[in-house]
Amino acid sequence: MSKRFFVSVFVFFLHLVSFSQSQSLLVNIGGKIFHNPKSETNRIVGTPYTQSKFAYAEIERIPDKHFMRYNAYSDNFEFITFKNDTLEMVKIDDINTITFTNPYKKYTYLNYISSAKGRTKGFFVELHSKGGFTLYKKESITFYAGKKARNTQETDLPACYSKVSESFYFKTKTGNVIPFPESKKQLTKLYPDKKDAIDVFLKENKIHFDNLEDCFKIVDFLAQ
Repeated sequence: MSKRFFVSVFVFFLHLVSFSQSQSLLVNIGGKIFHNPKSETNRIVGTPYTQSKFAYAEIERIPDKHFMRYNAYSDNFEFITFKNDTLEMVKIDDINTITFTNPYKKYTYLNYISSAKGRTKGFFVELHSKGGFTLYKKESITFYAGKKARNTQETDLPACYSKVSESFYFKTKTGNVIPFPESKKQLTKLYPDKKDAIDVFLKENKIHFDNLEDCFKIVDFLAQ
């Protein structure tokens, strides 16, 4: 009897684990695109979100709008249900764009070349497009683990998220998404055959590579 009891308990335990795992994947009306995100402690200082509040967004290939927000630490989107359950989107290639309507902000899921990671994928904010060139902004947040004080002379350092950092990329006519040049030297290196034209353009327009409006002008110049 004890052996049968042990087997029954073990089988029940397996079913319980299986049920628990199945509950971690939830299905949206548009298909399996959301699952439960990992819970995070409330003691962490800062936020992983570019905007903590959920806002209406349109998801490519999904007919209905949803309340969503972007997690810049995990580089993913979260969605809130009518029951106030927070779900995380499963990244799939069929869903490439997510657009917030008010205020307007369009995210695109792209293959890109990172100086730190090499060729990878991620979400970008689309800023400006002309003649086959598109300028994107990458929003990032870093997590720092907390640190316990080693003695009474020190204080505990809480776990925290950094402020949002921004880097810029652009899609060339060949379709590659690469880091946007940060200097005349980098721009000329990308387009050595246009060196003279680049010199004239930068001088006449007094271009500053750390000015967003000037970055738009650079994209327009390359699109000519």
